[in-house]
Amino acid sequence: MHCDLTNPAANGECQAIANSNFGKPVSAASADPELLRGWGLRNYNWEFSTGVQHEVFPRVSVDIGYFRRWFGNFQVVDNLVVTPSDFQEYSIVAPVDPRLPDGGGYTVPGLYDIRPEAFGRPGNYLIQLSDNFGKQIEHWNGFDFNSSARMSNGVMLQGGVSTGRTTTDDCDVVSQIGRTGFGSALSGFTASPSDGPSPLYCHVDTLWLTQVKLIGSYTVPRIDVQIAGTFQNRPGPQLAANYNAPFSVYGPSLGRVVSGGNLNSTVSVNLIEPGSMFGERLNVLDLRFNKIVRAGATRLSVGVDVYNATNSSTVLSQNNNYAAWQVPTAIVTPRFAKFNVTFDF
Repeated sequence: MHCDLTNPAANGECQAIANSNFGKPVSAASADPELLRGWGLRNYNWEFSTGVQHEVFPRVSVDIGYFRRWFGNFQVVDNLVVTPSDFQEYSIVAPVDPRLPDGGGYTVPGLYDIRPEAFGRPGNYLIQLSDNFGKQIEHWNGFDFNSSARMSNGVMLQGGVSTGRTTTDDCDVVSQIGRTGFGSALSGFTASPSDGPSPLYCHVDTLWLTQVKLIGSYTVPRIDVQIAGTFQNRPGPQLAANYNAPFSVYGPSLGRVVSGGNLNSTVSVNLIEPGSMFGERLNVLDLRFNKIVRAGATRLSVGVDVYNATNSSTVLSQNNNYAAWQVPTAIVTPRFAKFNVTFDF
């Protein structure tokens, strides 16, 4: 390789080093003094809930609940040596794919790359509250609808529906310090120069995520056999489509290779809005059969539990990298049984 690797600037065949202070005993981050002392500066979350329960028939009740949770005092990391003007905007065209929204082929705008003249500047990071740059929110709203019935013939039924959605918005902050500015002074942060002040997905309203759960039991008289079952239906895994766009895809818009890269460099772009696509819903039925044998003060219980009775093969997680998109990485455990014996005396 014809270049001097000890020189952090571009020379010979080598591009500039992303951080010219790499390997040097230099602290690049400091905290805003206003963040270190005072009242009400820590991260927080509040939750409010209310509900109503009513007996509609003897031994039959329904209840409805509303829940709201919100977060505040977000911390951000501002790189003081760059501004939004140090980044260049570009876009890419998503691949044509029937699995993507509208079959793909759409433009993904609002992508940014740091300009070559600003690339490699030693970072000077200031950790502070996002409120210094504008409004940042994260809210969750949810509803519960449940019912319970305990019949005189020994039948017990319970079930309900829960649904909720999350709203996040950091557009004010992103427009001023970029998405690379988010992090934590304790957990560390990544100061990638490629994101910049991108408004892409800065406001997200997830879909309403609904789950249904049912449980029931019945003791067969005379023969003392308990039969019980549970059923759940809930959303599948949230999907992303992280696409490594080659130069042939991003180059026509950007007009050059990404700073610090070459013609083989790619940029990673999520082709779908977070919280907008989910995998196959999970449906699982579990059953229990239990025989009770009584002899004076002692009791013997012999039973079998059958999990995933319908032998569902629903995908629990899948690959979010577009090169192997939606390839399953885990599925629900196949049907299996567990035998149990309990002796009480």
